[in-house]
Amino acid sequence: MAKAKKYQRYDHYLLRGKLCHNGFERWRYAFVGASKTTGEERAFFVELYLVNPAVSPKEPVLAQKSRLSFSEADLQYALAGTVSAENAGAELAVQPSYALVKAGVFGADGKQLNAFFAASKLSWHKNEAEFVVSNCTFGADRITGAVRVAPSEIRERPELLCSSGVMDWALRYEKVISSAPLYKKNGTVWIAGGAKAMFAGVVHIDGVEYVVSPRKSSGYIDRSWGGSLNSPSLHISSSNLTSLITGKSLASSCFAISGEFEGALRLYVNLEGDELCIHKKSPFDRFTEIHDCSPMPPDADGEKLHWTVSVHRKRLVIDVDIFCKTAEMFVRDYEAPEGERKLLKVLGGGTGFGEIRIYKKRGKDLELLEHAHVADALCEYGQVEVVGA
Repeated sequence: MAKAKKYQRYDHYLLRGKLCHNGFERWRYAFVGASKTTGEERAFFVELYLVNPAVSPKEPVLAQKSRLSFSEADLQYALAGTVSAENAGAELAVQPSYALVKAGVFGADGKQLNAFFAASKLSWHKNEAEFVVSNCTFGADRITGAVRVAPSEIRERPELLCSSGVMDWALRYEKVISSAPLYKKNGTVWIAGGAKAMFAGVVHIDGVEYVVSPRKSSGYIDRSWGGSLNSPSLHISSSNLTSLITGKSLASSCFAISGEFEGALRLYVNLEGDELCIHKKSPFDRFTEIHDCSPMPPDADGEKLHWTVSVHRKRLVIDVDIFCKTAEMFVRDYEAPEGERKLLKVLGGGTGFGEIRIYKKRGKDLELLEHAHVADALCEYGQVEVVGA
């Protein structure tokens, strides 16, 4: 908890300087809840995505919405069949500018709901130490809010890039384990402020109530900001670990991996209080890592994606293998700050499972420090694409 307070200033950060005109900020909360009636567990997420707030502070601008660049006079020439008609189909390149609340649920029949607001609607309430946009609150120890998207909105506004439905949430949380900034360079930052977090409260989605209990919530919180989105983008995190050596739950352990940053991942592992960070704080902090995300041949469980990460640093080796059923994943879209119809398309899920192994090098041999089963893993892979290209 002391470390969580140490890095509390990052919780209060909001885009400034040139990032207000060409930059993004993303807050993410992930947790698990159980159906009040059936006990079925589902993985949920709530996010705040702020992009280019100074470009259009009073009105949300979605770059995916078509905007023809010709004027009224051009239109008249086009109707008359003049040469100006050649440019009549041209589109005006715009930068996105808004505050987006994105919320949803992973797993079979998963969905995401998007609510866009003018950037100026996002305000900081100092006395309560919380950010507020419309009916959504992002505080130091709680998040509350609701998002509703009607089927008619999806038909009329495909640029919303989401499903239809309704979700509301009222949750308290505690950051149990917090990392230092794992990447911090040239205005770009990633910090797993709640690499292990406990959530408590309720979530309703399409009329079904889910109860979130602290010890079963598998909570995770992070924040990132910068001038451009990572591409390719990879993320794996979990705080639900069970030792395959002792058979006991590793209640004070977690890990978070993200990137690519300058072509490499950054990694944070907390093994029962022992921190293992791979973040290259100086030129002398050298490590090697390889990573991949690839489809697996279908088996009895259906199709799956396989994330692999192997890190070697001095006398430390960390290997991670995570699987997630493709039927329990879907694509989330994030407009790039530069616009130009660029979307970071992230295929992700919250039901990943697999293993993590941690070794210590002793000469030419490896000593196994921990071999743990991983559950409730948040796992993602994405790339920036130009829509319509």
